[in-house]
Amino acid sequence: YGKYTFYEVVEMPGMRQDDLFENGESFLKKVKVLKARKKYLKVNREDFTITNKGSFYVYQYGAINKAIAGAVEYDISLEVKDGKYRYTITNFIFNEFQRNRYGKYEPVNGKNTPLEMEVSGMNKKGWEKHRQVVYDKSQELIQNLQSEMIYSEESKKTKKVKKDENW
Repeated sequence: YGKYTFYEVVEMPGMRQDDLFENGESFLKKVKVLKARKKYLKVNREDFTITNKGSFYVYQYGAINKAIAGAVEYDISLEVKDGKYRYTITNFIFNEFQRNRYGKYEPVNGKNTPLEMEVSGMNKKGWEKHRQVVYDKSQELIQNLQSEMIYSEESKKTKKVKKDENW
């Protein structure tokens, strides 16, 4: 079907399932959908799975300044076991924005396009740029996730700085 998906199983030798789960939960709590009123975070302690929705803006650059072209929503899920975890980032949906009569950018109702869909010739160049931005932002998200998953009790302890009493 050609759906854009980022998927990886990451080996973390020596990390307990509970620690990985806590790290994943704290990371996925920070992932949010822009201006959403409801929370999408689902934490399942029996299966050791966490799912959430996230989003980010995509900009188009004009001659003078940049403008919001739209927002991309995605689903992210994380499953953990002893010594490894698996993440999946998928279901990228582009929601087009337009300027309203007050000059503010707002979402166009009903204009949600899956990222894997091909667009007409006129919009093709902009669409490819949006896809590249999604790729770059996803790589950044994955890097942040991986650095958060490394976090362990030992590194928590070393971060505490002891005050020297004899100054």
